[in-house]
Amino acid sequence: MTTILFKILAFVLMISLGYLAKTFRLLQQEDSRVLMTIIIHITMPMALMAGFRTFSFDTSLLFALAIGFGYNLLLLAAGWLFSVRRDGETRALYVLNVPGYNIGNFALPFVQGFLPASATLSLCMFDAGNNPMGTGISYSAAASLSGSDGRLSLRDIVRKLFHSPPFLAYFIMLVLYLPGIRLPEAFFDMCALFGQGNTFLAMFALGLIFEWHLPREDIREVCRILGIRYALCLLAAAAVYLLTPFDAVTRQTLCLCLIAPVTTLSVAYGLACGCRQSMIAALSSVSMAVSFVLSLGLILLWA
Repeated sequence: MTTILFKILAFVLMISLGYLAKTFRLLQQEDSRVLMTIIIHITMPMALMAGFRTFSFDTSLLFALAIGFGYNLLLLAAGWLFSVRRDGETRALYVLNVPGYNIGNFALPFVQGFLPASATLSLCMFDAGNNPMGTGISYSAAASLSGSDGRLSLRDIVRKLFHSPPFLAYFIMLVLYLPGIRLPEAFFDMCALFGQGNTFLAMFALGLIFEWHLPREDIREVCRILGIRYALCLLAAAAVYLLTPFDAVTRQTLCLCLIAPVTTLSVAYGLACGCRQSMIAALSSVSMAVSFVLSLGLILLWA
Protein backbone atom coordinates (compact mmCIF):
# COMPACT_ATOMS: atom_id res chain seq x y z
CA MET A 1 0.00 0.00 0.00
CA THR A 2 2.84 2.39 0.85
CA THR A 3 4.45 1.73 -2.55
CA ILE A 4 1.17 2.51 -4.32
CA LEU A 5 0.76 5.78 -2.39
CA PHE A 6 4.30 6.88 -3.26
CA LYS A 7 3.69 6.13 -6.94
CA ILE A 8 0.48 8.15 -6.85
CA LEU A 9 2.37 11.02 -5.21
CA ALA A 10 4.99 10.78 -7.96
CA PHE A 11 2.29 11.08 -10.65
CA VAL A 12 0.82 14.14 -8.93
CA LEU A 13 4.29 15.73 -8.70
CA MET A 14 5.02 15.05 -12.38
CA ILE A 15 1.83 16.84 -13.46
CA SER A 16 2.44 19.62 -10.92
CA LEU A 17 5.94 20.19 -12.27
CA GLY A 18 4.54 20.62 -15.76
CA TYR A 19 1.90 23.05 -14.54
CA LEU A 20 4.43 25.03 -12.46
CA ALA A 21 6.86 25.18 -15.38
CA LYS A 22 4.10 26.84 -17.41
CA THR A 23 3.01 29.10 -14.53
CA PHE A 24 6.55 30.42 -13.96
CA ARG A 25 7.14 30.74 -17.71
CA LEU A 26 9.99 28.24 -17.82
CA LEU A 27 8.00 26.59 -20.62
CA GLN A 28 4.95 27.55 -22.65
CA GLN A 29 1.81 25.50 -23.25
CA GLU A 30 2.86 25.23 -26.89
CA ASP A 31 6.00 23.36 -25.77
CA SER A 32 3.78 20.40 -24.95
CA ARG A 33 3.67 19.73 -28.70
CA VAL A 34 7.42 18.99 -28.67
CA LEU A 35 6.97 16.61 -25.74
CA MET A 36 4.01 14.93 -27.44
CA THR A 37 6.12 14.43 -30.57
CA ILE A 38 8.85 12.72 -28.53
CA ILE A 39 6.26 10.59 -26.73
CA ILE A 40 4.39 9.50 -29.86
CA HIS A 41 7.47 8.83 -32.01
CA ILE A 42 9.97 7.44 -29.47
CA THR A 43 9.04 6.63 -25.87
CA MET A 44 5.52 5.28 -26.40
CA PRO A 45 6.43 2.85 -29.23
CA MET A 46 9.40 1.65 -27.18
CA ALA A 47 7.22 1.10 -24.10
CA LEU A 48 4.71 -0.86 -26.16
CA MET A 49 7.39 -3.06 -27.72
CA ALA A 50 8.90 -3.75 -24.29
CA GLY A 51 5.54 -5.21 -23.26
CA PHE A 52 6.02 -8.04 -25.77
CA ARG A 53 8.78 -9.58 -23.66
CA THR A 54 6.21 -11.92 -22.07
CA PHE A 55 3.71 -12.03 -24.96
CA SER A 56 1.23 -14.88 -25.18
CA PHE A 57 -1.94 -14.66 -27.23
CA ASP A 58 -5.31 -15.43 -25.64
CA THR A 59 -8.98 -14.57 -26.14
CA SER A 60 -8.81 -11.65 -23.71
CA LEU A 61 -6.84 -9.70 -26.35
CA LEU A 62 -9.63 -10.11 -28.89
CA PHE A 63 -12.12 -9.06 -26.22
CA ALA A 64 -10.06 -5.91 -25.55
CA LEU A 65 -10.13 -5.10 -29.28
CA ALA A 66 -13.91 -5.61 -29.45
CA ILE A 67 -14.50 -3.43 -26.37
CA GLY A 68 -12.26 -0.67 -27.72
CA PHE A 69 -14.19 -0.44 -30.97
CA GLY A 70 -17.70 -1.52 -29.96
CA TYR A 71 -18.06 0.66 -26.89
CA ASN A 72 -16.78 3.66 -28.80
CA LEU A 73 -19.59 3.17 -31.30
CA LEU A 74 -22.09 3.02 -28.43
CA LEU A 75 -20.68 6.26 -26.98
CA LEU A 76 -20.86 7.91 -30.39
CA ALA A 77 -24.53 6.94 -30.64
CA ALA A 78 -25.11 8.33 -27.13
CA GLY A 79 -23.46 11.64 -28.05
CA TRP A 80 -25.61 11.82 -31.18
CA LEU A 81 -28.87 11.07 -29.33
CA PHE A 82 -28.26 13.30 -26.29
CA SER A 83 -27.51 16.30 -28.53
CA VAL A 84 -30.73 16.14 -30.56
CA ARG A 85 -32.29 19.60 -31.08
CA ARG A 86 -29.02 21.42 -30.32
CA ASP A 87 -27.20 23.62 -32.84
CA GLY A 88 -24.66 21.99 -35.14
CA GLU A 89 -21.52 23.15 -33.30
CA THR A 90 -22.84 21.89 -29.94
CA ARG A 91 -23.81 18.54 -31.47
CA ALA A 92 -20.29 18.29 -32.89
CA LEU A 93 -18.90 18.74 -29.38
CA TYR A 94 -21.02 15.85 -28.13
CA VAL A 95 -19.98 13.36 -30.80
CA LEU A 96 -16.31 14.37 -30.47
CA ASN A 97 -16.11 14.25 -26.67
CA VAL A 98 -18.51 11.52 -25.53
CA PRO A 99 -16.57 8.78 -27.46
CA GLY A 100 -12.80 8.48 -27.90
CA TYR A 101 -10.05 7.74 -25.37
CA ASN A 102 -6.60 9.18 -24.74
CA ILE A 103 -4.82 5.85 -24.24
CA GLY A 104 -1.19 6.50 -25.17
CA ASN A 105 -0.62 9.74 -23.26
CA PHE A 106 -2.83 8.95 -20.26
CA ALA A 107 -3.85 5.33 -19.68
CA LEU A 108 -0.47 3.88 -20.72
CA PRO A 109 1.52 5.71 -17.98
CA PHE A 110 -0.92 4.41 -15.35
CA VAL A 111 -0.67 0.86 -16.69
CA GLN A 112 3.13 1.15 -16.86
CA GLY A 113 3.36 2.52 -13.35
CA PHE A 114 0.96 0.25 -11.47
CA LEU A 115 0.44 -3.00 -13.42
CA PRO A 116 2.76 -5.75 -14.77
CA ALA A 117 4.47 -5.21 -18.14
CA SER A 118 2.18 -7.78 -19.78
CA ALA A 119 -0.77 -5.43 -19.21
CA THR A 120 0.39 -3.22 -22.09
CA LEU A 121 -0.74 -5.90 -24.56
CA SER A 122 -4.38 -5.64 -23.51
CA LEU A 123 -4.05 -1.86 -23.57
CA CYS A 124 -2.68 -1.97 -27.11
CA MET A 125 -5.53 -4.15 -28.33
CA PHE A 126 -8.07 -1.80 -26.74
CA ASP A 127 -6.34 1.14 -28.42
CA ALA A 128 -6.34 -0.68 -31.77
CA GLY A 129 -10.15 -0.71 -31.49
CA ASN A 130 -10.23 2.84 -30.16
CA ASN A 131 -7.98 4.36 -32.84
CA PRO A 132 -10.44 4.31 -35.76
CA MET A 133 -12.82 6.44 -33.69
CA GLY A 134 -10.17 9.00 -32.81
CA THR A 135 -8.61 9.10 -36.25
CA GLY A 136 -11.74 9.73 -38.27
CA ILE A 137 -15.12 8.22 -37.41
CA SER A 138 -16.11 10.71 -34.71
CA TYR A 139 -14.81 13.60 -36.80
CA SER A 140 -16.84 12.49 -39.80
CA ALA A 141 -19.98 12.43 -37.65
CA ALA A 142 -19.17 15.81 -36.07
CA ALA A 143 -18.40 17.41 -39.42
CA SER A 144 -21.70 16.21 -40.89
CA LEU A 145 -23.56 17.79 -37.96
CA SER A 146 -21.70 21.10 -38.03
CA GLY A 147 -21.84 21.47 -41.79
CA SER A 148 -18.07 21.10 -42.27
CA ASP A 149 -16.58 19.08 -45.07
CA GLY A 150 -15.47 16.11 -43.01
CA ARG A 151 -15.99 13.06 -45.17
CA LEU A 152 -13.42 10.39 -44.42
CA SER A 153 -13.26 7.03 -46.15
CA LEU A 154 -12.17 3.72 -44.68
CA ARG A 155 -8.95 4.19 -46.64
CA ASP A 156 -8.30 7.50 -44.84
CA ILE A 157 -8.81 5.88 -41.43
CA VAL A 158 -6.53 2.93 -42.21
CA ARG A 159 -3.87 5.26 -43.64
CA LYS A 160 -3.88 7.33 -40.45
CA LEU A 161 -3.65 4.22 -38.31
CA PHE A 162 -0.54 3.00 -40.15
CA HIS A 163 1.03 6.46 -39.93
CA SER A 164 0.73 6.27 -36.13
CA PRO A 165 4.14 5.14 -34.73
CA PRO A 166 2.64 3.43 -31.61
CA PHE A 167 0.10 1.49 -33.68
CA LEU A 168 2.74 0.60 -36.27
CA ALA A 169 5.13 -0.62 -33.55
CA TYR A 170 2.41 -2.78 -32.05
CA PHE A 171 1.35 -4.14 -35.45
CA ILE A 172 4.92 -5.10 -36.41
CA MET A 173 5.51 -6.86 -33.09
CA LEU A 174 2.22 -8.74 -33.43
CA VAL A 175 3.08 -9.84 -36.97
CA LEU A 176 6.44 -11.13 -35.73
CA TYR A 177 5.10 -12.92 -32.68
CA LEU A 178 2.01 -14.66 -34.07
CA PRO A 179 4.08 -17.03 -36.24
CA GLY A 180 6.43 -17.64 -33.30
CA ILE A 181 9.36 -15.30 -34.09
CA ARG A 182 11.06 -14.29 -30.81
CA LEU A 183 13.40 -11.31 -30.49
CA PRO A 184 16.47 -11.36 -28.21
CA GLU A 185 16.30 -10.19 -24.58
CA ALA A 186 18.80 -7.40 -25.33
CA PHE A 187 16.24 -5.84 -27.69
CA PHE A 188 13.61 -5.71 -24.94
CA ASP A 189 16.15 -4.31 -22.48
CA MET A 190 16.83 -1.46 -24.90
CA CYS A 191 13.10 -0.83 -25.48
CA ALA A 192 12.45 -0.81 -21.74
CA LEU A 193 15.28 1.70 -21.21
CA PHE A 194 13.75 4.13 -23.72
CA GLY A 195 10.19 3.39 -22.62
CA GLN A 196 10.89 4.24 -18.99
CA GLY A 197 10.84 7.92 -19.91
CA ASN A 198 7.31 7.69 -21.29
CA THR A 199 5.53 7.98 -17.94
CA PHE A 200 7.34 11.13 -16.85
CA LEU A 201 7.08 12.86 -20.23
CA ALA A 202 3.37 12.06 -20.57
CA MET A 203 2.48 13.28 -17.07
CA PHE A 204 4.67 16.39 -17.42
CA ALA A 205 3.02 17.22 -20.77
CA LEU A 206 -0.44 16.89 -19.18
CA GLY A 207 0.62 19.49 -16.63
CA LEU A 208 1.64 21.86 -19.42
CA ILE A 209 -1.68 21.40 -21.21
CA PHE A 210 -3.94 21.66 -18.17
CA GLU A 211 -6.03 24.82 -17.65
CA TRP A 212 -8.05 25.61 -14.52
CA HIS A 213 -10.00 28.58 -15.84
CA LEU A 214 -13.41 27.77 -17.30
CA PRO A 215 -15.69 30.43 -18.78
CA ARG A 216 -18.93 30.49 -16.79
CA GLU A 217 -21.12 30.03 -19.85
CA ASP A 218 -19.30 26.81 -20.71
CA ILE A 219 -19.57 25.09 -17.33
CA ARG A 220 -23.11 23.70 -17.67
CA GLU A 221 -22.57 22.21 -21.13
CA VAL A 222 -19.17 20.79 -20.18
CA CYS A 223 -20.70 19.10 -17.13
CA ARG A 224 -23.53 17.63 -19.22
CA ILE A 225 -21.25 16.23 -21.95
CA LEU A 226 -18.76 14.74 -19.51
CA GLY A 227 -21.53 13.55 -17.19
CA ILE A 228 -22.97 11.43 -20.01
CA ARG A 229 -19.52 10.16 -20.97
CA TYR A 230 -18.38 9.15 -17.49
CA ALA A 231 -21.71 7.65 -16.42
CA LEU A 232 -21.56 5.29 -19.40
CA CYS A 233 -17.84 4.63 -19.05
CA LEU A 234 -18.06 3.80 -15.34
CA LEU A 235 -20.95 1.46 -16.07
CA ALA A 236 -18.85 -0.32 -18.70
CA ALA A 237 -15.81 -0.50 -16.41
CA ALA A 238 -17.91 -2.04 -13.62
CA ALA A 239 -19.37 -4.61 -16.03
CA VAL A 240 -15.92 -5.55 -17.38
CA TYR A 241 -14.44 -5.91 -13.91
CA LEU A 242 -17.30 -7.80 -12.29
CA LEU A 243 -18.74 -9.88 -15.12
CA THR A 244 -15.90 -10.95 -17.43
CA PRO A 245 -13.93 -14.18 -16.78
CA PHE A 246 -10.47 -12.79 -17.54
CA ASP A 247 -7.55 -12.45 -15.13
CA ALA A 248 -7.34 -9.48 -12.76
CA VAL A 249 -4.58 -7.67 -14.69
CA THR A 250 -6.58 -7.73 -17.95
CA ARG A 251 -9.74 -6.48 -16.23
CA GLN A 252 -7.85 -3.73 -14.41
CA THR A 253 -6.18 -2.62 -17.64
CA LEU A 254 -9.51 -2.38 -19.48
CA CYS A 255 -11.05 -0.45 -16.59
CA LEU A 256 -8.22 2.13 -16.74
CA CYS A 257 -8.74 2.41 -20.52
CA LEU A 258 -12.51 2.86 -20.19
CA ILE A 259 -12.15 5.81 -17.79
CA ALA A 260 -9.35 7.53 -19.75
CA PRO A 261 -9.98 11.15 -20.78
CA VAL A 262 -11.13 12.53 -24.10
CA THR A 263 -8.65 12.02 -26.93
CA THR A 264 -6.39 14.99 -27.68
CA LEU A 265 -7.48 14.81 -31.34
CA SER A 266 -10.90 16.14 -30.28
CA VAL A 267 -9.29 19.56 -29.82
CA ALA A 268 -8.06 19.80 -33.42
CA TYR A 269 -11.27 18.27 -34.80
CA GLY A 270 -13.44 20.57 -32.70
CA LEU A 271 -11.69 23.62 -34.13
CA ALA A 272 -12.11 22.22 -37.64
CA CYS A 273 -15.85 21.89 -37.01
CA GLY A 274 -16.17 25.52 -35.88
CA CYS A 275 -16.65 24.81 -32.16
CA ARG A 276 -15.71 27.50 -29.62
CA GLN A 277 -12.07 27.20 -28.52
CA SER A 278 -12.92 27.94 -24.87
CA MET A 279 -15.41 25.06 -24.79
CA ILE A 280 -12.96 22.65 -26.42
CA ALA A 281 -10.20 23.56 -23.95
CA ALA A 282 -12.61 23.23 -21.02
CA LEU A 283 -13.73 19.75 -22.08
CA SER A 284 -10.15 18.57 -22.50
CA SER A 285 -8.94 19.93 -19.14
CA VAL A 286 -11.91 18.83 -17.03
CA SER A 287 -11.88 15.38 -18.63
CA MET A 288 -8.21 15.05 -17.80
CA ALA A 289 -8.81 15.99 -14.15
CA VAL A 290 -11.81 13.65 -13.74
CA SER A 291 -9.97 10.70 -15.31
CA PHE A 292 -6.93 11.32 -13.13
CA VAL A 293 -9.01 11.22 -9.93
CA LEU A 294 -10.95 8.14 -11.09
CA SER A 295 -7.78 6.29 -12.10
CA LEU A 296 -6.11 6.96 -8.77
CA GLY A 297 -9.29 5.91 -6.97
CA LEU A 298 -9.37 2.56 -8.78
CA ILE A 299 -5.69 1.93 -8.11
CA LEU A 300 -6.20 2.57 -4.39
CA LEU A 301 -9.26 0.31 -4.42
CA TRP A 302 -7.22 -2.53 -5.98
CA ALA A 303 -4.23 -2.06 -3.67
